[in-house]
Amino acid sequence: MDPVTLLGSWVDRAAVDDPARARGLLCLAYSAVALKGRLTGGRGVVAAQDRCNGVIASGVVGSLRHPEASCVVNIFLPCELLHAAGVAPMIPEVVSVYVACTRCAEGFCERAEAAGVPESFCSYHKLMLGMEDAGVLGPPALVANTTLACDANQVSFRSMAEAAGAPHLVVDVPQGTSEEDVAYVADQLRDLAATLGDVLGAEVDEDRLREVCRRSRRTLEGMRRYCALRSRCSLPTTLTSELCLLVCTHVFLGTEAAEDFVADMVAAAEAAGAAEGAGGRGVPRVFWLHTLPNWQGAMGRIFDGGAEAELVGDDMACDSLDVLDALDPERPFDFMARRLVFSTSNGPAGRRVDAALARAREAGADGAVLFGHWGCKQTLGLAGVAEKAFDEAGIPLLVLSGDGCDPRNAPSGQMATRVGAFLESLSRTASGAADPGADGPAAGV
Repeated sequence: MDPVTLLGSWVDRAAVDDPARARGLLCLAYSAVALKGRLTGGRGVVAAQDRCNGVIASGVVGSLRHPEASCVVNIFLPCELLHAAGVAPMIPEVVSVYVACTRCAEGFCERAEAAGVPESFCSYHKLMLGMEDAGVLGPPALVANTTLACDANQVSFRSMAEAAGAPHLVVDVPQGTSEEDVAYVADQLRDLAATLGDVLGAEVDEDRLREVCRRSRRTLEGMRRYCALRSRCSLPTTLTSELCLLVCTHVFLGTEAAEDFVADMVAAAEAAGAAEGAGGRGVPRVFWLHTLPNWQGAMGRIFDGGAEAELVGDDMACDSLDVLDALDPERPFDFMARRLVFSTSNGPAGRRVDAALARAREAGADGAVLFGHWGCKQTLGLAGVAEKAFDEAGIPLLVLSGDGCDPRNAPSGQMATRVGAFLESLSRTASGAADPGADGPAAGV
């Protein structure tokens, strides 16, 4: 048994009758990840990923050890408020990914199901509810989430707040994009700022908040620069590096770690572009839609480091770039609210698909993967719209069903076979385009 699987088995056993020990084992493991990040030097994608991963791991450890000083948030909540007030965010999607990588997700998901959570519920949220039920995750001081994109929010966050006896704030994001909609969301964020002061004694100083939002703006500008460079270079990206970009453009946005990571990725892209010009590695370039199963070894062996395919972007990490020019950090509540209202994850599916298609083209993608995460109703509805749009654009799309954290819903062999066949078809298509005498492109998968 490998060390990570062994650790996961220890956590599983401890969670049954000694939740404090299970929590301690997780904290020990993630503290090691944090230490590795602090000790990592050098440049390039892997070094930048390790540093960013270390900072995220440190945040997970903090929320596990001191939940009473944390605020549970969803991935879309603008956390500049928390960063300005010095409050640690506890993020179900992030905690669940770390637990999945520790090979102990299944037990917590089963525990949640035994407590009444539906089997078909989003695994990210189910896993965290299982950790709460086991006592491994302590009660937070505050729970706050948006209504954006994820329907599981409306159940899991309310349940966590009720179990903890904690206040629960919901930031309602309308699907319209009027100035009235922006003002409506901004007022709710002001209410959240006031609640942080009332519940945690963490007053949000507006000068400090503006400073954090300026950093957010610089980070997003760097992300836009990185996207523009991707078609002109090849990089050894990984499922984890793409997840780091997602975290840094959402819940970690406004932190120095997020700005540094995006700057490192821009520097890597600039260096690779200067060295390679428009040349590539000779493997298919794939743009990803939705979450990434970085815990899954079979997927890592295909995508990590450009082994069989190069990941050139993820649509969720780019969801607010189209509105960047209208974001004014000197008006911080408008800055955060406008980002939510104009997110490509808000509104009709066609809006998100059109934005993803534009990013895939910008990145020079040969094909795209839409990951249908278990329990995510949005990706179920998104699939048909995306298939039609990408087909009309001449970019092959694979709709891949799996799970971002629960191994019970991720048949590794089948997934690897489907992805392998898809990549082979992309390679044949590229060869056919390069050779006028070829029989033409292969049928899509």
